[in-house]
Amino acid sequence: MTLSPLEEERAEFGYNIEAIRGKSLRIIATDSSSSRCVFFFHGGGGRACQFKHQIRALKDKSDVVAVDFLGHGDSKAPNQPNLYTEEEHFQDAYEIFMKYKKSENYIVSHCYGVIHSMRLLKRLRSENIHGVVQGCVFISIGVNCPVGSSASTLSMLPSFALEWLRPLARSSSNAKLFAPQTSPDLIAFENSISNNNRMYMMKVIGADCSNTESWTHWLQEGKEGIGDDIKVDFIIGESDGFFPVSSTQELCVQYGVSEERLHVISDAAHLPMLEKPDIVCSIIKKCIGIE
Repeated sequence: MTLSPLEEERAEFGYNIEAIRGKSLRIIATDSSSSRCVFFFHGGGGRACQFKHQIRALKDKSDVVAVDFLGHGDSKAPNQPNLYTEEEHFQDAYEIFMKYKKSENYIVSHCYGVIHSMRLLKRLRSENIHGVVQGCVFISIGVNCPVGSSASTLSMLPSFALEWLRPLARSSSNAKLFAPQTSPDLIAFENSISNNNRMYMMKVIGADCSNTESWTHWLQEGKEGIGDDIKVDFIIGESDGFFPVSSTQELCVQYGVSEERLHVISDAAHLPMLEKPDIVCSIIKKCIGIE
């Protein structure tokens, strides 16, 4: 029997549901008997398997942990909007990190997931927990909010109205997510998965990601959390429709990250880990020191 691409992902990475802070979350956790663990935190509307190429590349040399945050991927999606705030996702990320951390840890995160990661680093530092994170790779992030004020307006609409609008928004969304050179099959597959994202969840995330004051505050927390003891690489797709390259460059300047640790990937947009997986894998391996 031929499996669908989604069924193939589930067969390869499992369907492990764990209770995290009273929530049922799907967690991919591999065991390589290594003293090192690499954590993957996806962005808003994403899922753990958007890092599938990177998980495959690392799982034999490091433990790997990747989560479907509540409402995403194969995790449960209760109709309780208060559970989808950035604060809730951050607290879940912190709990998962503390549960699975090893003596040497690295964090790879994408967009909204970068915010959770930055806040995690700040919390570790504020609690005087030092030396547990050796490096981070932050993908598709910048100083600007990833969505405009229109998202805040749309978030005031009822969920059923947003469901009606979903097909109309698909074309403009794809133009921001994917480079023109991206495989149509990849785009179609990712669209088929994101169609399952509940609008009562996306409303909350959209409101968070269009709040300039909150976004600026979270980035400041990241600046306070990243010290000289943590290596940081930034990755941005050259045609990312949510963050211009200049926005990521400005963030690197604010964080004191050198130019050689900013990686601008050609023929990629907002999802370079899927569009250019080998390049992203190479950057992560170099950060970890296993290439």
